[in-house]
Amino acid sequence: MSYKNIKTTISILSVVILLCSCDHGISPKPASQEVTGFSGRITFVGTWPDSIKRTHIVVFKDPLLDSKDFNLLNIKFISREIPFGTAVYYYSSKDSSVIPGTEAFTPGEYAYVAVAQQASDELLLVRSAWFVAGVYYTPGDRSQPGKLIIPEDTFVRNIDIVCDFNNPPPQPPGGN
Repeated sequence: MSYKNIKTTISILSVVILLCSCDHGISPKPASQEVTGFSGRITFVGTWPDSIKRTHIVVFKDPLLDSKDFNLLNIKFISREIPFGTAVYYYSSKDSSVIPGTEAFTPGEYAYVAVAQQASDELLLVRSAWFVAGVYYTPGDRSQPGKLIIPEDTFVRNIDIVCDFNNPPPQPPGGN
């Protein structure tokens, strides 16, 4: 083999090795395929009150310790309306938000997830207009509302809530 052929062979092998071993250096990591958010099932027990006009899942960033905590800055998600008389309702934050921009949930910790009902046909965002029919509790602990923790690029499942019309949960401050 001539010197020129050896040099050409080494050059070709070097390029092949370089291309095969390149991990794209500092290029950005591929986008996650998972949408950040949550889903679950709501089970309604008992007879729906005739006065109910609207039912929604509502998520609050901070706990509801005072009636002033029920405000637009603290509300991070309101689902589409849950049909009256439903026995079991499956939901997903991917397809059920009525707040623009919450289709993909922001990772973080959320203090209060509830099924709230209203006797008005209009969506009123004042605490006194709502009655909490069900609250998300951490499985196995019904002593206090559970925290919804959503890690980055994670879709959390099984955020299940029971709404027992015969035994409603404690109401946050500021209600009727």
